[in-house]
Amino acid sequence: VLQDNIILCDAKSGVLLAFDGAMVIFCIDAFVGGHAPHQDALHIAANGLFLLAAAAFLVSCHFSLTTVLPRLRRGREDHIFWEAPVFDLPVERYVETMEKLDVEMERRDKLSHLHMLAGICRTKFGHFQISIRSAQAAFLLLILAELARLIV
Repeated sequence: VLQDNIILCDAKSGVLLAFDGAMVIFCIDAFVGGHAPHQDALHIAANGLFLLAAAAFLVSCHFSLTTVLPRLRRGREDHIFWEAPVFDLPVERYVETMEKLDVEMERRDKLSHLHMLAGICRTKFGHFQISIRSAQAAFLLLILAELARLIV
């Protein structure tokens, strides 16, 4: 279940990252296209809101990227983590080594791995929450900027 949650969080972050990236470009384009020689206060405010929205979308991009970063932490040597030395052995020696494992050692390795996955899951969802909240704030700023531009 933990691995499924990690995969789900990464997938959602990828979608949000694509949206954020497009919105950053949109906001910057709106800012650049909104300059005129003589601007009133509302026009300047709209341009400022476009910049703030772009900055908030960039914050969301950052946390979307930190969500999908690999987070496996190397600790003590175990028999579960794919980079463990036991997996570098030829298949015959690997099978032989795994068959000799003590049941208690196997159980401890599994529990340690589950603990690591829970920490990864917790961190990923924390970063994703910041990312989604930043995107929501950015979208609100973008709507305010567009409304201000319509009034002008």
